[in-house]
Amino acid sequence: MAAGRSGGRTRVPGFQEILQQDLKTGNFRPVYIMAGDDTLRMDGVVQKIRKDALGAAASFNDHLFDGETCDSARVYQQILSLPMMGGRQLVVVKHADKFLDRADSMAHFEAYLDRPIEETIFILTMQKADGRKSWVKKALKAGFFFAFANPTGENLIQWITKAAARLDLALDPQQAAILAELLGDDLQSIKNELDKIALIQEDRGRALNTQELQDLVMDQAELQGYEITEHITPGSAAAVLKTWFRLAEWGRTAFEVSPVVLSRIRRGYLLAYARQDGLDDAAVARMTGQNPWSFRYLASMIDNMGEGGLRQAQKSALQCDRRLKGSPLDPGAVFVQAILEICRPPKGR
Repeated sequence: MAAGRSGGRTRVPGFQEILQQDLKTGNFRPVYIMAGDDTLRMDGVVQKIRKDALGAAASFNDHLFDGETCDSARVYQQILSLPMMGGRQLVVVKHADKFLDRADSMAHFEAYLDRPIEETIFILTMQKADGRKSWVKKALKAGFFFAFANPTGENLIQWITKAAARLDLALDPQQAAILAELLGDDLQSIKNELDKIALIQEDRGRALNTQELQDLVMDQAELQGYEITEHITPGSAAAVLKTWFRLAEWGRTAFEVSPVVLSRIRRGYLLAYARQDGLDDAAVARMTGQNPWSFRYLASMIDNMGEGGLRQAQKSALQCDRRLKGSPLDPGAVFVQAILEICRPPKGR
């Protein structure tokens, strides 16, 4: 399978191609290189191939290596070996970017791509792959390379809805959108949260309504910065500091929370500016790739700060981010100072 082209840019195959062409048909390739942040679906592909390709011989022919520590010669010895009891064997190397960073290993791998062993399914997973590397180009041309990016936007909401259904959770699109906005696009984090919700729902003996779901997820997602930015108002430093101190007691650090707060302030300023320019929220969402559901969590800050206040808050939050990276002061103290600056009442009050 060759990479297609769209708008002049090379399109790299991903999860959907493996799903449609391999997992549904059982026609497995001899080599899979899977690169990206979507580790949950990578693991799902490996599990499905392990189950369907190995069957009863899985305990004999399933071999897993860590690319950071494994011996390259041992890996290649295994992939060239014949599986026990006939059939096929599965050889998986995680953190394979480290494995292929070694010159001898990369050379052997490029040679192997020319003549892979029919009885072996060789899977390499990694977070990033340099598209300039010759082995990446070779693997892509051979149809062995797949990019695994987390789904976004409507695709993410659909994934959440389907994942919830598998747990007998009947989430409507609005509830799925809440989870997407509060938890981001990390599928493993979302799955963990859905597992918790399923347990709570089972304990209560009924489905959770939208408000209960929102409250439950917010209890786990204060790091997203909504509580802090919701309280941001001129003269409201005490309320914001109270929230920050509670997060700090729970183990959150200024290095974690500060960039998220800066992101929320930037989004609030962008939304306020766009609204003032006559754009509706749906148009802003399309232009910025955001979920319009999230805008309600910015409404209080926008109304209280105004465009000018948000502009100044953005400067203070950015300055805080820079101080955290280079100041000898305690990070918590730097963040507190930023909160005081952001929430400073206008002159004359």
